[in-house]
Amino acid sequence: MIAKKINLMFLLVLMYGISTGQTVPQKTGSGVSQEDAQAALDFHNKVRKDVGSPPLEWSEELAAYAQAWADNLAKNNNCEMKHRPHDGSKWKQIHGENIFWGSASSYNAKDASESWYSEIKDYKHGPLTSGNWYATGHYTQLVWKNTKKVGIAQAVCSSGAIIIVANYDPPGNYMGQKPY
Repeated sequence: MIAKKINLMFLLVLMYGISTGQTVPQKTGSGVSQEDAQAALDFHNKVRKDVGSPPLEWSEELAAYAQAWADNLAKNNNCEMKHRPHDGSKWKQIHGENIFWGSASSYNAKDASESWYSEIKDYKHGPLTSGNWYATGHYTQLVWKNTKKVGIAQAVCSSGAIIIVANYDPPGNYMGQKPY
């Protein structure tokens, strides 16, 4: 009987895989649906696992922080894709940040994550420098080994375009360091 239970458990693991396991709560903290947030988190954790970085947890607080910036970009900045400033009292950037802009309303958090991941083709597996950061910074933040949490948000611009913001804590992308 025990052997049958072990075989059944082994079969279930083979069929469904072992989850990297973080579950996004029903209330995500942003305008991203639980389903879209889960798909993006699962994608993040899959590519992090591929390079030996530990899985991320979803953070409602980071998602709300990201939502505030996404809303600001969509409403007050003509849907311009730009990062939070590094100083100031209202919008100061205190977390790692990735931003995605898409001209169609069908983009979601996983699409943005896949776009950031596509920078892997330019990453040469060395430390970040001023010469390689611009081309690979979204990818390296996505897989940064010391990052523990992520929150993702989206807003719709008046043109119908989508802005997606992800915030990471602790932040990554430190010059002179490798992401993993």
